[in-house]
Amino acid sequence: MAGLETIANVVDRVDGEDAVDRNLSAGVALGEMLRTTLGPMGSDKMLVGGGEVLLTNKGSSIVERMEIESPAATLVADIARAQSGELGDGSTAAVILAGALLDEATSLLDDGFHPRTVIEGYTRAAARARSQLDAHTAAVSMDTATRRAVVETTVTGRWDDERTAFLADLVVQSHEAIRDGDRPREDRLTLHAVPGADTEASELLDGLVIDTDRSSTALSDVPSPVPSRVDGAVVAVVDDELTIPTPESAPRYAVDDVDDLERAQAFESETYERYVDTLDAHGVDVLFCQKAVDDRLRTLLARQGVLVFERTRQDEVHKLERTTGARPVLDLDDLDRTAVGRADAVERRQVGDTPFVLVCDASATHRSLLLRGGTAHVATETERIVADGLTVLETAAEHPGLVPGGGAVEVGLARDLRSHARTVPDREAFAVSAFADAIETIPAALARNAGMRPVDALLELRRRHDAGETTAGVDATAGDVCDAVAVGLLEPARVKERMIANAAQAATFLLRVDDVIETDEPLHDEGEGHDHDHGTGGGGVQRSTGGYPWAIGH
Repeated sequence: MAGLETIANVVDRVDGEDAVDRNLSAGVALGEMLRTTLGPMGSDKMLVGGGEVLLTNKGSSIVERMEIESPAATLVADIARAQSGELGDGSTAAVILAGALLDEATSLLDDGFHPRTVIEGYTRAAARARSQLDAHTAAVSMDTATRRAVVETTVTGRWDDERTAFLADLVVQSHEAIRDGDRPREDRLTLHAVPGADTEASELLDGLVIDTDRSSTALSDVPSPVPSRVDGAVVAVVDDELTIPTPESAPRYAVDDVDDLERAQAFESETYERYVDTLDAHGVDVLFCQKAVDDRLRTLLARQGVLVFERTRQDEVHKLERTTGARPVLDLDDLDRTAVGRADAVERRQVGDTPFVLVCDASATHRSLLLRGGTAHVATETERIVADGLTVLETAAEHPGLVPGGGAVEVGLARDLRSHARTVPDREAFAVSAFADAIETIPAALARNAGMRPVDALLELRRRHDAGETTAGVDATAGDVCDAVAVGLLEPARVKERMIANAAQAATFLLRVDDVIETDEPLHDEGEGHDHDHGTGGGGVQRSTGGYPWAIGH
């Protein structure tokens, strides 16, 4: 009966060769759609929906916003999300490679190869290619100039040359500023997108910047004037609300007559005075509270000249602790000299239309980036690009090794795979050779998008690699074949390694499927959990066009 119930719930079913053809075709189509977006000269895609228009050439952004109905295409799209989320780059190339692998597999299957043979050959080829990446590592030191070249390779195509150079410098400066020994500390950097100025107005500040609109942190609204800046500020942080205990949080007391009312009022006044005296005794100039501060206490503290900020987010409370050394307390009565922190200055500043709180710290234990753009959408895009650049530099720091860009490493790997295929027994050798052809889709796409003849470009690249010029790649900006390392086209080897692994995994997954079954029933039982994170990175920001530059890069 269970089997009959299961069959009854099947709405649609495609099996055998039809299922394989459908899956492979969907993956190939997605790869071909993104192929024209690759590289600095890649085209944009126009996404229209919800009353907004978005021009983008970033693979993960395209697939994130597309309504993909094909289950197979969804699996391929997932590798773009995974690649971008983990490494900040390579999402478009990963989808293109997956599509090319599926296209080559289609030809092999048409020639009578069994899917298992193709899978084994692809698995062998992917392992070989990943193992050979070390042999293609560029002999360069990871200094400031090299980091800038890595970021420019990532950013190129999203902005003009001037903005690209500016943002690359800003990313490298930020990355070096938050290093702790040999390792960057991403938790020591806060990014804020602020519209209303050109990109070049972006700046790196010493200390913590809190966007009071985004975090709900607010200066207490009191009638007494309070300073806009406090130099040499003494800071206290309360990780709770500040108010008189209510009947819900304290034992009830009854007010039966005037004497009881006077005693209650005296208790409240004494509590408020104790709070004020505690802060005054420790010389506190600025108070941050994680929850609300009641009206009477806000007024009393304002009269004392104390800046009070309430509803500070929990993550910002932790950042304040790192920046100022202030240890959060649950009650002001617990405040002592060890819990008080210091800042060089605490300033209220308006940047564009956005109010900020700047907690300045000359010792630079925390840094903040204010990233500007003419519109909110452009400013947000600048924030995302900088976040991608930082992620790429973090990848390069955690997994040392840079390889030449411009498709140079792909041509070198394809050359090695063709040689390796001659040592592979049986019919798997054809799949290994097919993998080599597929991986050369990357330099071919770069050349085509730059207006070059891809066949001629590939022949020239192969000739140079055969002659020992292993760093020869496509300079899409110049529209010519070049020495990729010499012109600064460098990418983390880890990005290439994951690109190959993700693309091969997606292709072999789909080659294993011989039956597509659609059913009314949910695929996950309630409570099973579905732990797939399909966010875009950089804070999961939604973006739309709002002015030049519109493009979201590859």
